[in-house]
Amino acid sequence: MKLFRRAVGRSAAVLATALATALALTPLDAAVAAPAAPASAVAPATAAAVGPVKLYIAGFGSGPENIAVQSARATGLDAAVARGFARSDCQVSAGPTVVNSLPNGWVQVHIEYLCTGEPNAGSPTFVLKRYHKSSDTLSTPWDAPVGYGLQGPLGTLFTAPDPGTQPLYLCQVRGDHFATTDVGCEGQTYVTRLGWLYASPPAGTSTLPLLRCLRKENRQIFESHQPDCEGQIMGGTLGYLLP
Repeated sequence: MKLFRRAVGRSAAVLATALATALALTPLDAAVAAPAAPASAVAPATAAAVGPVKLYIAGFGSGPENIAVQSARATGLDAAVARGFARSDCQVSAGPTVVNSLPNGWVQVHIEYLCTGEPNAGSPTFVLKRYHKSSDTLSTPWDAPVGYGLQGPLGTLFTAPDPGTQPLYLCQVRGDHFATTDVGCEGQTYVTRLGWLYASPPAGTSTLPLLRCLRKENRQIFESHQPDCEGQIMGGTLGYLLP
């Protein structure tokens, strides 16, 4: 039995070493429960494994409260349809909530929908931008999250699959957002699909690397295209963006 356990232990160690060598991203510090290296760094995800886009869309209404609620629901769903979602793609995620009372007895109402599907991106590419709020840094080409300030563009994603590309996702661990090519979010919480980027630099095409980085002081995860991770800790290469 002891010999069997030793053999199993050696086999597991060899497998772990081989996987660590093969993966493009190094595991993040376990002390902050950071995600492991994404499996899709080894091979691009198949079409069946591609995760959906999930976007929060707001609606507002005003008038007597019952009318304001109806108006908020309608404007929210109309906004979702304008983005390319079907009404059935959207579920209420917050509200309806009275956000303001007017002197004439009317109110203003806010509602929020979470829509899951395939919205209209409007073009074959869009810009991946980085935002920051307090202790979180987030990269997305979609709407700027409430309370996050724009730090700048990182590069350009495809809005649909293109030869040599793989999906890029936004995920979350303990309130810290991170990008990954793993549809399983490396065991963490799925937020949305961001777009597609090259798995490796294509010949004859100018690209920028998208790097996973960690801040030295708190291991906060962020993305960068700077080769030195802006003086922070390098976590590996996620893929390659168009400029």
